[in-house]
Order: sequence, then C-alpha cells, then structure tokens
Amino acid sequence: MIAIQAEGVCKSYGIDTVIDGASFRIRAGEKIGLVGRNGAGKTTLLRLLAGTEAPDAGRIVVPEGVRFGLVEQDPSFDSTASLIDVVYSGLRELLNMQKDIARLSREMSAPEVASSPEKLKRVMRDFAALTEEFERRDGYSLDSRVLGVLSGLGFSREEHGRPVGSFSGGERTRIALARALLARPDVLLLDEPTNHLDIPSTTWLEDFLAGYEGTVIVVSHDRQFLDSVVTRILEVEDHRVIEYTGNYSAYIEEKHRRIEQQQTAYELQQKEIARLEGMLRHYTALSARNNKFARRAEDVRKKLARIERVEKPALKRKSIGLSISSSGNSGEQVIRVKGLAMRFGDRVLFEDADIVVRRGEHIGIVGRNGVGKSTLLHIITGRTEPSAGTVRLGAGVVIGYYDQQHADLAPERTVLEEVLGSTGVTPQEARNLLGRFLFKGDDVFKCIRDLSGGERNRVELARIMASGCNLLIMDEPTNHLDIDSIEVLERVLAGYEGTLLLVSHDRYFLERVADRIIEVEDGRIVDYLGGYTHYVEKKLARQAGGGDGSPSRGERAGAHATPGRVARSVPTGAQVRGGRPQAEEEDARDIDALEKEIVELETTIKQLNAELADLEIYLYPERMAEKARSLADAERRLSECYRRWERSVEAL
Repeated sequence: MIAIQAEGVCKSYGIDTVIDGASFRIRAGEKIGLVGRNGAGKTTLLRLLAGTEAPDAGRIVVPEGVRFGLVEQDPSFDSTASLIDVVYSGLRELLNMQKDIARLSREMSAPEVASSPEKLKRVMRDFAALTEEFERRDGYSLDSRVLGVLSGLGFSREEHGRPVGSFSGGERTRIALARALLARPDVLLLDEPTNHLDIPSTTWLEDFLAGYEGTVIVVSHDRQFLDSVVTRILEVEDHRVIEYTGNYSAYIEEKHRRIEQQQTAYELQQKEIARLEGMLRHYTALSARNNKFARRAEDVRKKLARIERVEKPALKRKSIGLSISSSGNSGEQVIRVKGLAMRFGDRVLFEDADIVVRRGEHIGIVGRNGVGKSTLLHIITGRTEPSAGTVRLGAGVVIGYYDQQHADLAPERTVLEEVLGSTGVTPQEARNLLGRFLFKGDDVFKCIRDLSGGERNRVELARIMASGCNLLIMDEPTNHLDIDSIEVLERVLAGYEGTLLLVSHDRYFLERVADRIIEVEDGRIVDYLGGYTHYVEKKLARQAGGGDGSPSRGERAGAHATPGRVARSVPTGAQVRGGRPQAEEEDARDIDALEKEIVELETTIKQLNAELADLEIYLYPERMAEKARSLADAERRLSECYRRWERSVEAL
C-alpha cells in the first residue's frame, strides 16, 4: 500500500528554489531517512509531506484517513501546562473514545435501553465497534504506555507535574516527541529527534521505531541512528530528491558508486562530444569548397543536438575549512582534579572525584542528560565553583572552549565583530577565516541573535580555530551541524595534536575521535581507557554480570568505579585479607557480597526496563503491572545496597 506519493513537487521561497520536480513513493510501514546539507530543504520537504505547507507545483497524494504526526525542532506549548497534560493532549481522540465507551456502557444498563431490543442492539453495536477500535489502538494500556515512553525518553515521575515552561528547549522537544510517539499516527515525521537525547534515550528510541508498525520519515544527522532505524534514504541535493535503498551506510556506498559511474560516463561522453565537434569544424571548413561536406556537417550537428548530456558530478562540495593547530606543548599533566564534588542542595551530581588528564589524550565524556557532564566542563574551565575539591591546570595550558549554549557569543554583535573581539586578528584575517566557515559577503554583518543553531556553531568553531589552544574543551559540538560538517570536524579532531575533552551523544563521532571515555553515572565518575566501542563492551559485560564488566584499575587511572566514590579503588578480597583483623576480613566479604548483589540488581533493572519498553506488554495490563512492581522493588533494593556499601567502605 502506498502511504504517500509525490508527483513533480516544487517549492520556492521568493527567488530561492528549494525543491524542484520531486517525485517518489513511500510505502506503508517503511522507515525513511531524509538526509542532505543544512539548508538543502529537508525540513521543507517534511512539512510538505505533513501537509503543513503546500507545494507551488505538483501534488502530494495521501490515501483518505491516514493520520500524520509531525515533531519539529522547536515545538511550542502552553508554558503553564504540566508535562503530563501536554502529553495527554496529543491523545484526545483515544481519551474521547474512552469516555464514549464508558457512556455506552452506562446506556446499556439504563432501563429505557435495556427494555428496548432495538435500542439495545444499536448501543451494543456501537459499543462493540468502539471497543474494537480502542483495543486495536492499544487504548487499554494507555496510561502504562505514557509512563513507559516518558521513562524511555529520560523523564522521571517527579517531573510529570512540572509546567513545560520550566523545561529547556531540548527537553520541550523530547516532550513533543513523547506526545507524537504515544499518538501512534499512521505516518510519523521527525525532524532531528536525537538532537537533545542522551545515548540511552537514543538507543530506546531506535528500538521503539524499529518495532513501530506505521511509516516513519526522519530527518537526522546521527549516522548510527539512521543505520539502526531506516531502510531507505531520500537525499535532498541541488533541489532534487534522490532515492537510495538501504540504511545510511548502504547509501554512502551506493552514492560513491553512482558518482564514480557518472564521472566515467561524463568523461567518455566529453571525449565523444570533443570528437564530434572536431568533425563538425572540419566539415564546416570543407563545405565552402564542396557542398557534400555541408550535408555531413549538418548530420554531425544534429547528432550533437540529440546527445542527452551527462551532468558533471560534484566530486567536491564546499564545506567548512576547519583546521585547529596547537599553540605549543603544555606540561605532561594537563588537568589534575582531586576530591571534586558538586551538589545542588540535597542533589549530588558527583563527589570525591580524582581525574588526571595527560597531554595529547582525546577524552569523550558520556552519561545521561542532567548527570553533570556540562557542569564538569564548567568547573574545569573555571566558569563554575565546585562544592568541594580542586582543579589544577598544567604549565603552558591554553584553553579553547566550545559551549553548546553559545553563552560566550554576544547576541548584539555581528559575526565579524564577534571574531574580531575574541581573537585579536585583523579585519581582513577575520573575513578570510569566516569565509572558510561559509560566511560570505554580507553574511559577516549578520547579528549573532539572528543566526541559526548551525551558523552559531560555525562562529564558535571559527573562534576556536583562531585561538591556538592546546587544550580543547567542547560541549556537544555536533549539534546542528550537517553530516558533511561533522565528518570534517571528525577528521580535524582526530588529527589534533593538543589535548581534547568533549561531551557528546553522537556515538559515531565518539568512536572516531575519543581514545578514552569518562562516564558520569549515579553520582560517580567511571574511567575507561579505550574508545567508545571498548566502553560499550565493558558496560554490557558489567550489566550482564560478567567478571570483567567494570573497568580495570589501570583503566580507572585513579578513579573509583564503584557506587558513590571516585577517588579510590575498592580493595579486592586478597588485598583485604593481607594481615588485617578478622572483623575487617568479614567487612571485606560483606562488601564483595554487596557488590555482587548490586551487579545482579542492575542487570535485573535493565531487563525489566527493556521489557516495559516493549509495546507488546501493554496488551497485558496485569503482566505489565507485575513488571512495574518488580522494577520498583529492584530499584528500592538497589538503593539500599548502595547505602550499605557506602557505610561498609567508610568503616574500612
């Protein structure tokens, strides 16, 4: 069944053509990825498909009754409404069905209906049709699904009553995503859904969409997400929409193959055209003396006219000209963090943290949203005072800081003024630099406040490039960048000779840039000596209860990787027993038992969360409720184990 059919669709804004003659079909149940450079027209195409904008020419054909759900990057809500009310507001149709079912149920038992076979038959018929549709759309598990989706997207139960106006822009995007996922439209259209998701939430969304029965059309710059979710790619390039079968990796391979074929065909055709044009010139010159050469010249001219020209492929497209050079070596020890803690009231982000960063290391910092990753960077750069502990920078360290919120950019300044004011370069050098970041002509006179997210990113990168830093600290540098720009940034950072410390949720990016991972998790900092894949393998092993799941002491580099502490390594049983009193040996055995129980409980919680994220369980409310009770019990026991573990360690 065809869900959407585009026929010769064109869209322009003033004199700017965005889409020109796009034709394609999308079948029901397909998972489609929309890719292309920033400004190519992906969001415009998404809006055309959703029907929120109309094409200037051509048409988009959609079967009658198909329901659409569109999640844009900057959703708007009533700021006073609570999170839970906003989510349920997208489920009005199901909620109204629920009310109608209750009303019909009451009518069937009313004396005036029960005493009339004709009325009773009509009410029962309506009741049966409504309950069948309600069940088909999983209406009976609605409340459970709401809890599961909000949990999967990183919202705690304590946040359900908060007004949406108190959430950040990224959090409001997640709220809009939750509302759309729960409405379960026939066609789900998502514009950059992973931009504000942490890695666990992105993984949850991948699993959700993989099992989604409807059609999914998603704009994303997250390559691993596209690889996991989509089965076909529509690329928006040069105002056209080009189709590719397969996920993102398959698209890249096929695109390279097509470009190579097109280049070969173009070169062969150019040789043939040159040959024919040579013949034409020769026959034209001879035709003055012999009329038969005039006829031959005309034949060649017609042959040239009939040739369908192969377009020269764009082997290299304009991208940001990024390069970052270090301003000389710093000391061997670049950062020394000792006994660091950060608290907000009763909430502990992390405590007792020891971290050593050495020259030339490229470190990725990961963790769920809100655990303190950005706060850790703010402390290291001196923007925030810690609750306890110290941060010392090594000799000769020059910091370049990339802030995802762009707080260092002055909104009233122009792009040129911002670079001049923060780098000390000459106006011509600043213009040359900005030209490499695609700010051409009058673009340099745009105010910072009028720039898009991607343009502000480019200004930040231009400032860093001119800073000559040897310690580069970056907070979510890939947000709002298109894939081409991300790949340029990857290549530059991979070859950067200075020290790199970055927060990112882009798994593809982390794997190519970082050689060490630091995770902020549950009030502790865990250090993994190895890239992102190594970190994932260690995490999975630990969650599965494997003996090598935690990072080794060598990997921790002095960071404590067990609950609640970061500074010391937990002594093993052999270390504890070496000459200690019997009471301490018993305490050590208690710690070993607690650590084993903690690992087992974490594995159980992960399994229960996975089961509750599976939509099928919502068909069985009793089973779902049992799983939810088991999850709450496991979380309670885990908290108690953490408290006992901390008391036991302090006693040693």
